[in-house]
Amino acid sequence: MVRHLRNQPGTSRLGCLFMIVVIAAAGFVGKNVGEVYFRYYRIRDYVREQADFAPALTDDVIRRRLVGFADSLGLNLGPRDWVVRRTWSPKEITIEAQYEDSVVIAALGMRKVWKVQLRPSAHAPL
Repeated sequence: MVRHLRNQPGTSRLGCLFMIVVIAAAGFVGKNVGEVYFRYYRIRDYVREQADFAPALTDDVIRRRLVGFADSLGLNLGPRDWVVRRTWSPKEITIEAQYEDSVVIAALGMRKVWKVQLRPSAHAPL
């Protein structure tokens, strides 16, 4: 049997409201941090892909592809920022770069910027 309790006002729990605020803040901050690392993982995967295709490509073609892809992600990586090195003993290729990205949190009239040094690289046999 269902009992209906009348004349009881609805109550709000402060703990529930606090948790909602914490989850919202984590989502707000996490979105900005996630964008930076999502770009990093995409460029890192593309570098690994180019290292796998290296036996069929020249260093200039690899560098040109990397610059184009970095530009499409909004990263400031030019041809001079990429190091493409082939060694013959052992036969392998190393591709690497270093760049700085920023995590910006702007809320309630405050703005905080964190600089993150990221280094996408790959090694693959030739």
